[in-house]
Amino acid sequence: MQYFKSICLSLVLFLFFTTLVSAQDKNQEKEEEKRPPVGLIRMDLLTQKINKLDPPKRNIFVPNSAGRLEVEALENLIERQPVELPNIEALEAEQISPRPLGLRYIGYVKSGQKITALILFEGEALAVDVGEEIAEGVSISEITLEDITVIGPSQEPWKFPLEGETL
Repeated sequence: MQYFKSICLSLVLFLFFTTLVSAQDKNQEKEEEKRPPVGLIRMDLLTQKINKLDPPKRNIFVPNSAGRLEVEALENLIERQPVELPNIEALEAEQISPRPLGLRYIGYVKSGQKITALILFEGEALAVDVGEEIAEGVSISEITLEDITVIGPSQEPWKFPLEGETL
């Protein structure tokens, strides 16, 4: 009799668990029917939103005043307004020092007490220290954070200010 009771109990438990598992499978099938099918390639992730950017405030590749004027001209062109171009002679008079050597002081690297100047000399970018000769008879005599002093072939010193935005 004990044997018969244990078999009946086992059979009831087996039926109970099989119905429970089949009910869970049916719930999962219903949830899968509700969700849209997802392929291997998700097309919604491939599309990108295109954001329209504002025009730049300043062209960093042009010296201070000319860069602002170009950006203003670009903004006016975008807005389709007439552009007033500045007088070229006024821009030339605004420059601080003449460029007889074709030299521009564009930056520096400061390491401890030493300052290495970054210059453009005749279209070539150079990193120079005090005392270096950059051309025949042209040498660097002084480097500061604000300007660079160059001694020319005629032993005349020329100062070139640091170009770009100052802080």
